[in-house]
Amino acid sequence: MTGLDLTTDVLVVGGGPAATWAALKAAQAGADVVLADKGYCGTSGATASGGTGVWYVPPNPAAREAAMASREKLGGYLDDRRWKERVLDQTYAGMNELAAAGRYPFPTGPDGTQLRNGLQGPEYMRRMRIRVQRAGARVLDHSPVTELLTDPSGAVAGARGYRRQAGGAYRVRAGAVVLATGGCAFLSGALGCNVNTGDGALFAAEAGAELSGMEFSNAYGIAPEGTSVTKTAFYSFATFYHEDGTVLEGAASQGGRSVIARALLHEKVYCRLDRADASARRAMRLAQPNFFLTFDRLGIDPFTERFAITLLAEGTVRGTGGIRLTGDDCSTTVPGLYAAGDATTRELICGGFTGGGSHNAAWAISSGTWAGARERPGTPCPSAAGAPHADWLRRAGRASGRPGQRARQMPTAR
Repeated sequence: MTGLDLTTDVLVVGGGPAATWAALKAAQAGADVVLADKGYCGTSGATASGGTGVWYVPPNPAAREAAMASREKLGGYLDDRRWKERVLDQTYAGMNELAAAGRYPFPTGPDGTQLRNGLQGPEYMRRMRIRVQRAGARVLDHSPVTELLTDPSGAVAGARGYRRQAGGAYRVRAGAVVLATGGCAFLSGALGCNVNTGDGALFAAEAGAELSGMEFSNAYGIAPEGTSVTKTAFYSFATFYHEDGTVLEGAASQGGRSVIARALLHEKVYCRLDRADASARRAMRLAQPNFFLTFDRLGIDPFTERFAITLLAEGTVRGTGGIRLTGDDCSTTVPGLYAAGDATTRELICGGFTGGGSHNAAWAISSGTWAGARERPGTPCPSAAGAPHADWLRRAGRASGRPGQRARQMPTAR
């Protein structure tokens, strides 16, 4: 082919937390790694533009039990205790590694102990990009993958894409491919999510992989009206109001979002974070300062003044559905294809309820680590007949934006 033609052990598709953890761990395991991101790795996606809480629980049996039980009923008891235990263990190790090897500047509590249950997205991803590059992985920025490639047996053996800035097509032949492209927010305008267009789910389906939990992928996040920041966890401190100022009974960030949705069909809904005490207010500003930027610019104190809210579709970014995993190493139903992060189902730890920020962030760290660490150096499958690679590599599908296909504009929310 003309253009860039690479051969590697592991190709990671994506550039967010799950992708960078996968690339880092594969490189640390001795694999030759290529990471291809449709944007600039470390700056694109839901995490890089904001921040998130993390499901970080020290190994105290009572605390771990409470953490696992907290969402079981909300999720319809569809989760898996073994996977939740694995994620809690791996997230604890990963966050501690980020503090030590990554030198992440976690804030400290009154006793001087670092608070490792939250991350500032820009700083987190800046450090992860550096770690990936220092580990020896090759990063292809602004290089969206357009299709997977398979060998004659049907195993995934690489991908094709296009280099938007450098120009020209590229191909990567790989012993294994990790899809970590994030979820799909359907161009709703949620902060950082317009690059999350479900690419990985499409690639996986084209290759024959199975999806799971897609019926749980209609998640909506709460945001101030006319804005894009959806920090739903902060609304646990909120009281919600009808347009006439009376309390909207049953409305809540967890277990009461449908009440808000029904009210929004015929009136404005208002909110005030009046259940946060002084210490909580300080902690919230320290943990997620970007949440307060809009309020500060508008001169609104969200703790004492009511403000209008809306719901933004976040699909599989905040929802739980995605590519079905078949093994502890995050393998899929297709040989050679692995997946991590929001591209995959999170039913294993969330059941049918949203993972929000904290659980999904923990899942990105854990699944990315497992998908990368279990991969060892390998060689793309040779043709049995000894034919050139171009002859035995096949295109997995033709549905996504191939050259020669007619582009169709997706409808956007107004």
